[in-house]
Amino acid sequence: MWVLNVEHDLCLASGERNFIPPRAVVEFAQRCRWIGKYMPVPQGAGQIVPWGWNMQLKERLLREGVPAAELPSDAELEFIKENSRRELAVELLEHLNGGYDGRIVSSRYRIVAHSLLEIEEFLEKMGRVVLKAPLSGSGKGIRFVTGELMETDRGWCRRTLESQGAVIVEERLDVVQEFAMLFEVGAVSAGVEGTCIGGIKFLGYSMFYASNGVYKGNLLASNGYIEEKLAKDVGKNILEGIRENVAGFLQEKLCGRYTGFVGVDMFLYRGGEGSIMINPAVEINLRMTMGLIARNIFDHHREELQLGDGTHCFEPERGINSTVSPSDPNL
Repeated sequence: MWVLNVEHDLCLASGERNFIPPRAVVEFAQRCRWIGKYMPVPQGAGQIVPWGWNMQLKERLLREGVPAAELPSDAELEFIKENSRRELAVELLEHLNGGYDGRIVSSRYRIVAHSLLEIEEFLEKMGRVVLKAPLSGSGKGIRFVTGELMETDRGWCRRTLESQGAVIVEERLDVVQEFAMLFEVGAVSAGVEGTCIGGIKFLGYSMFYASNGVYKGNLLASNGYIEEKLAKDVGKNILEGIRENVAGFLQEKLCGRYTGFVGVDMFLYRGGEGSIMINPAVEINLRMTMGLIARNIFDHHREELQLGDGTHCFEPERGINSTVSPSDPNL
């Protein structure tokens, strides 16, 4: 049974067991019901395959009569929540920092602020920043600020600091292309505590486009096609090195405690003197992603849908289109 609970990230941020998602999110999920048949199934999955596991979904399924033995434990759900916070991406970037021919962003471009003063000092230093709540849904919990904080920004920062304990503050970069690396964390091997069958499996790439932090759609293309487009700007060896080291980081952090999909969002951006740089640790999602669905559509439904390599886009609310979205000329 697929559960398209796209409100998953909002549930994690709410902290309420009986959280009721906004009407707009419910309506979005209804409009996107068609994508359920394209959701990939992780290895070792049970009868229920959700968009993401959280405490609110567990409570709902228990009320509907699903036995507790078929659901994740509270400890597993708490682990998912804590490792869905944006601090994990901060940690990943620190892990990756250095090497790669100087083509990846410095870990100093972003801080985890615990006070309004830290936020203001970083903004004064950088001039343009993006403020992010540690937990939030797509396009939610993100604010773009230039120059100084407005009173509405201050109020948002205070509320976020109080409710989530931190605000992620990033220098705003000139994004050229957004993409993701997709992974799967294997199940725990029988009789070997804390190890994973097959470890971390790389599933491929997702090349997507967004507007002010809100996801819009994915290019439908082979992994080779996407990698070639990215490699023209940063080099295939750099992509391979990042992929290997991200997999090692996920192995250390997640194996034995989480089973399922992981999407690591990244982007290319313009650095100094027009050079193209890479930010390899924007977000880490421990759940289904639109990129995984796009990957599954192209890899397993290409012939029936008559998809050309790189000539179609997947958009949850518009379907599969035969032209690349004009909102992203880089695809």
